[in-house]
Amino acid sequence: LSLRKIRSKMFNESILSAYKQSCIDYYNHMHDIYFDKYHKDLENKIYDKEFLLHFVNQLPVKSKILDIGCGSAAQQARFFRDMRHQVTAIDVSEKCIETAKQKFTGIQFQQMDMLDMHFESHTFDAINAFYSFIHIPKEYSHTLFSLCNRILRPNGLIAIAVYADDFYGYYDKNEIPVFYRSYSQTELTTLLVGHGFEIIHMDERQAIYDFEFQCERIYVVAKKQ
Repeated sequence: LSLRKIRSKMFNESILSAYKQSCIDYYNHMHDIYFDKYHKDLENKIYDKEFLLHFVNQLPVKSKILDIGCGSAAQQARFFRDMRHQVTAIDVSEKCIETAKQKFTGIQFQQMDMLDMHFESHTFDAINAFYSFIHIPKEYSHTLFSLCNRILRPNGLIAIAVYADDFYGYYDKNEIPVFYRSYSQTELTTLLVGHGFEIIHMDERQAIYDFEFQCERIYVVAKKQ
């Protein structure tokens, strides 16, 4: 494991651009490796599958679901598709989107920055964001959560999974470092409630599978008020 923390400094657009580019470069480089590693992820992660099942069972039939940061394996997007929902999946990495399009049908894949989601207001019944919000710096958290509120329909649901820690920096294990950050339950609650959501469920778990990134995780479901 190789992590490099970033010291606090004045934030500007060039820093955001560098963080974003690190994600594009990293996932473009790792897209095939991630597909091989994660395309059967939910078969091996019972906790995650049960969490998603509980989430999706609260939705109307044939709901419109947006999966943010689908990656090349698109494991959550395929889960929703198989549950007969209408799924749009986005990722900032063009290689991830190309791979997902080649491998899977029945999902609308689009290359898109989650900070620049150009969907109409009230488009989706639900949003899923598994380990994608970790790549957005805290200075843009309000922009992100505001966008999610805008594109959700009234009473729409959002499911989020993030790492639970105080890390803010770069993951350096592979040859291309990628920016990521972690959250606390307090920060997530503040962001969600502050942007018009009601917390329905929040849980924190240890890294219970030896094949996953060894870090505590937070899972939350919230409803747009």
